[in-house]
Amino acid sequence: MNQGENTIAKLENLKAENDSLRKIVADIETKYVFDSISVRDIPNYENTYELNSKIKGEIIFIGYNNKSKGSRVIMVDSIAYNPEKLFNPDTLKLMNGGYKYEIELNDQEVTWKADIKIQNEYGQKFQGLLMNKATTKKN
Repeated sequence: MNQGENTIAKLENLKAENDSLRKIVADIETKYVFDSISVRDIPNYENTYELNSKIKGEIIFIGYNNKSKGSRVIMVDSIAYNPEKLFNPDTLKLMNGGYKYEIELNDQEVTWKADIKIQNEYGQKFQGLLMNKATTKKN
């Protein structure tokens, strides 16, 4: 094999590698990509914790990014669109993959909202509105 044929063979190998890497990168762009993971054990709200009762829960894996470039959770009273405006925003801090909040149940029913955005250098992005409600327990 002469040097010209050797160079052509190397170029063909490099092109095949390049095509393979492009396919991998294209596949990654369709996924959610995270820097870290944490595990949460969430007890079931129906647990009574009485003697001889069953305890139920759910173990979930949480993927999150350490460098939260653009990822954030902002608690809001309300949101307007076109243009987007957040009313009474409170940006929560990322701690071990979670954004902790505290809401005072100062009425029979309390509703809270959060504007959620997940971004990373690679992979899918996500944005949405979380809304939840709590009511006081009736005796």
